[in-house]
Amino acid sequence: MSRLVYPVPTNETLGVHAVVDLGGRLRFGPDIEYQKGRVQDYRVDEKKRSAFGASVRRILPHIRDEDLTPDMSGIRPKAAGSGRARQGFRHTEETDRGLPGLINLVGIDSPGLRPHRQ
Repeated sequence: MSRLVYPVPTNETLGVHAVVDLGGRLRFGPDIEYQKGRVQDYRVDEKKRSAFGASVRRILPHIRDEDLTPDMSGIRPKAAGSGRARQGFRHTEETDRGLPGLINLVGIDSPGLRPHRQ
């Protein structure tokens, strides 16, 4: 695989997609799970393996749940909460905060930039 593969996005997520990392490993992700309050535990929940595997099989049907190994978790801030339509990201130039030249992208849903739709 030499290109990124993205499924059709939903209102809440761009979906699980496939990427080849710099080491040549094929990786899939991310999935989505809204959190309430402060997150203290970044472990990947093994109970999600089957649902995640089903998402991966939309891209590569021959992948079995047993072929997948949890790798990492993290937090991606979102501009819209659960059940709300995806919003375009906001950007600000942070000179007023003492950070000249810093462009802050808030709520970006994509690894690439796309136009904001109203």
